[in-house]
Amino acid sequence: MVEAARKLVSATTDRKSLDRNQQRRIAWIGMTAASYAVDTLFLALFAMAGTISGTIPVAYGAAATVISAGTYAATVSGWNLKRRDPSLIIPQSILGISMQLGVALAAAQITFPFLANLFTVFAFGMIWLPLGASVMLWLLGIAGTAIVIYVGQGRIGVPSSTSFELTLVWLYFSLILGRCLLLSVTANAMRARLTDSRRKLAASLDQVQQLASHDELTGTPNRRSLLAALEREHSRAERSGTTFSLAMIDLDHFKRVNDTYGHAVGDKVLCEFAATVRGAMRATDEFGRYGGEEFIVILLGDNPESAVTATERIRAAVAAKDWSAITPGLPVTLSAGVATHCRGETIEQMMHRADQALYQAKSAGRNSVAANPS
Repeated sequence: MVEAARKLVSATTDRKSLDRNQQRRIAWIGMTAASYAVDTLFLALFAMAGTISGTIPVAYGAAATVISAGTYAATVSGWNLKRRDPSLIIPQSILGISMQLGVALAAAQITFPFLANLFTVFAFGMIWLPLGASVMLWLLGIAGTAIVIYVGQGRIGVPSSTSFELTLVWLYFSLILGRCLLLSVTANAMRARLTDSRRKLAASLDQVQQLASHDELTGTPNRRSLLAALEREHSRAERSGTTFSLAMIDLDHFKRVNDTYGHAVGDKVLCEFAATVRGAMRATDEFGRYGGEEFIVILLGDNPESAVTATERIRAAVAAKDWSAITPGLPVTLSAGVATHCRGETIEQMMHRADQALYQAKSAGRNSVAANPS
């Protein structure tokens, strides 16, 4: 049941996460297109200054448009979701590296600023990519850079002939640093969101586990948890020779409480009863609601006499409690049947003996504890 609930939580959040992730990818495509637009603008300004040919910004802008439009179309259509890399980071990074290297090869005189722009591409890719893919991009970058350096040998430089060129270089470097800073801040924000999402998911799963293993009304372990605990203790007892006891508890005349005061009061009685038992029981024992007004206490490491004594202490605490504020004129008591584990018997046989002892306690006038030790 816990696993099914876990899958339900996962399925519910997965669809929302999918929609959010697609929106986030489209936003990143917009940011990438804006970054390409900045590069194109500066190339155009360098062309106006006479530093490079006017065909370079045209070609760069056209390539950037094709890349951005293609990535956008692949994302909007959902085609990207069929890929192992749904954000298409690897192809975008490869194309980004190729764009910068292409400019450096075509215009050696502005090689240095556009090689520096590789930091922007790498900062973008490293936010998302695992180590293996990051190393692959790094190898591609250094191989391409080597080609540019050796092909442009003697011609590589920084435009510095005029004050306008120097200003463009300074502004371009400033924007490179700004984009790297923006990507770093974004990466930190993503890590913070991821940490918060994991914390919320863990809290949701804890809540699911709590609901699956505990009674919603009394907050005590439910039937499933009690049977699992009995199975653990039974296996330990059969394996190591230790012993444990089981007390089956039933509230006396509980139907009369519901009929007289209503189910809301009956629920309050069950909650108060559970709190009273928890206050009277030993820390080593386990207590939970088996169903309706029936509860179970698993008494660990007990011989029959001490098990009856521990159960009698619980009975006395419930009988001594002042119930008049909840059920005026109608006291709340319990009857209990105690059975101590006998080596070789099944859990069902032990529970049957405890149930027989409970029947004896009720037959004896209720508000009592009976034992069926063997």
